Amino acid sequence: MDKQIFVFGHMNPDTDSICSAIAYTNLKKELGYKNVVAARLGDINRETKFVLDYFDVEIPVLLENVEPQVCDLNFYVSELVRKDDSVKTVWELMKNNKRKMFPVVDEKNRLTGVVSITDIATAYMELEDEMALKNQRAKFSKLIEALDGEVIAGSYPYEYVEGNIYTDSTLDEDQILTKGDIVITGHVKKLHKRVIKSGAGCIIVAEGKTSKKLFDSEEELTCAVVTVPHTFFKTIKLINQSIPVKSIMKKKNLVYFQMDDYIDEVKEIMQSSVYRNFPVVDSEGVVKGVISRRNLIDINRKNVILVDHNEKGQSIKGLEKANILEIIDHHRVADIYTMSPLYFRAEPVGSTATIISKMYKENNITPTKSMAGIMLSAILSDTLIFKSPTCTEEDKKEAEYLAKIAGVKIKSYGMKLIAAGTSLEGKTAEEIYYSDMKNFVFGHYNIVISQINTADFKGIFDLITDIKEIMKKLCEDKKYDLALLMVTDIILGGTELIAIGPAKELALKAFGMGLKEDSIFLPGVLSRKKQVVPRLMNAVQ
Repeated sequence: MDKQIFVFGHMNPDTDSICSAIAYTNLKKELGYKNVVAARLGDINRETKFVLDYFDVEIPVLLENVEPQVCDLNFYVSELVRKDDSVKTVWELMKNNKRKMFPVVDEKNRLTGVVSITDIATAYMELEDEMALKNQRAKFSKLIEALDGEVIAGSYPYEYVEGNIYTDSTLDEDQILTKGDIVITGHVKKLHKRVIKSGAGCIIVAEGKTSKKLFDSEEELTCAVVTVPHTFFKTIKLINQSIPVKSIMKKKNLVYFQMDDYIDEVKEIMQSSVYRNFPVVDSEGVVKGVISRRNLIDINRKNVILVDHNEKGQSIKGLEKANILEIIDHHRVADIYTMSPLYFRAEPVGSTATIISKMYKENNITPTKSMAGIMLSAILSDTLIFKSPTCTEEDKKEAEYLAKIAGVKIKSYGMKLIAAGTSLEGKTAEEIYYSDMKNFVFGHYNIVISQINTADFKGIFDLITDIKEIMKKLCEDKKYDLALLMVTDIILGGTELIAIGPAKELALKAFGMGLKEDSIFLPGVLSRKKQVVPRLMNAVQ
């Protein structure tokens, strides 16, 4: 239950699609699912806006696709390396975690670079002069840490190494050094006083064989004395491991991915890259983990629940790559395929909200006033206040039950609802045609059917030329065989059907349209699902 579950209806959503998604999301939460999110696949229409405003319910989030993203991968959470960490620290992390690359971050865990085993090897081979620590801005404390050393007397005057590195054998008898210089000496005690007098800022004694008393006896100790447990040779070898990661990390032309990047894009970049591991960051640049090519095999598909549709052509982009958990619908069973078993509930009723209202009852949950109100609205919208031939006694029964909880009268509220949805004031031809458009595949025919309920026939037919042009262009651009528009008048109780496209003969066969006509009035036809789609299917067969 930790991964998000998106609940949504079809594209170009109507009131039933939006309200059913919201109501079912609420039901799932009541049943203990915490990460369920109501979504929509397009803008809401005027009728739906009226409903949500009336019952004070928020508009669902807009979901553009369910394509797999980086956030759906099982990437590993990496140890984070700080810019000032020593090479030795990173090397130990690599050995302990068996990783060859680590992200380097700033104080806010934002990505600043990457360091790999290759970077360490290269640096180790190239850093060989006595000015290496000074040039690389190594912290004195990181030097001591890398050497497993202990300061037993005095102190180094700087935070960063400000001088050169010498060994006692490279010092001349009377050589004077600066306060930033560091001298590595063995355990020969007679050399220690000589080094102290050289003016160096730090003496590093290998093998730890020295006495603190020797230095305490010096009247004016002006340097730090550090003992390390390693041999002289190993001490010198470890010096380079104290340099900071920021001096060897890659920080230009970094290849990294964000949590919301799509997997298809990630694959292309990975295939053209010489790297095998890549940091993952969020929108603020904070490192969330690391992915490699093998992670692309194991994808946690997005979890979705479909309401009010079960046709791929009416659903979201990338649906075939999602994990469909449930389908709640009142339409014909169509062409959606799933990778695993699912809960599928389809009933021959007038609205998906009718089914969801029944599911509230089955789970002994009483919907709130707002949830009851939006479910009632969905039923009244889809059944045209019980006038549609798709309306059943169950729709009426659930509507009466929900109306009591919502505190509204069905007839008066229903007329307000229809009036809000059928107004064409200010609408363009595009808005009219695309507001409730659905795609259907019958055999080898690809057909699109749009429906608008209105009492304003004049408003429609003032724009009819533009609407037909849109339908014609849709067939040409999207390769639809037939585009239909149902202009349904609830008062008259019928539909003006407009047909455009190369397969217009289907409309002739199905509805008796004349050869030279592109529209026909169909008395008593109110339902796309029950009165138009079946006739077209018969015509195709």
